[in-house]
Amino acid sequence: MNNLEIKQRITATLDELNTEELTLVESLLIQVTSYLKIKTSKNNLSELATDNEDPLATLRNSDFIGCFSGESDLAEKSEQIAQEILSSRNIN
Repeated sequence: MNNLEIKQRITATLDELNTEELTLVESLLIQVTSYLKIKTSKNNLSELATDNEDPLATLRNSDFIGCFSGESDLAEKSEQIAQEILSSRNIN
């Protein structure tokens, strides 16, 4: 899949979101972009995981965990939030 196709898919998905959902996506995008820029500038992307490392431990020890703000129980409620978003799309 090329960049144009990916951008078109993202745009189509964004068109279905309401203002609250778009605000959350924007916040996440800003934080993830910032994180990726920092990692790229430090040339640490290739060092994040090796065959001998535990990927989950690498993620837990990375700067990504806690790099954006949200509800304190966001991870615990992620499935519920996703279901609510999907349900609201089916109703509209």
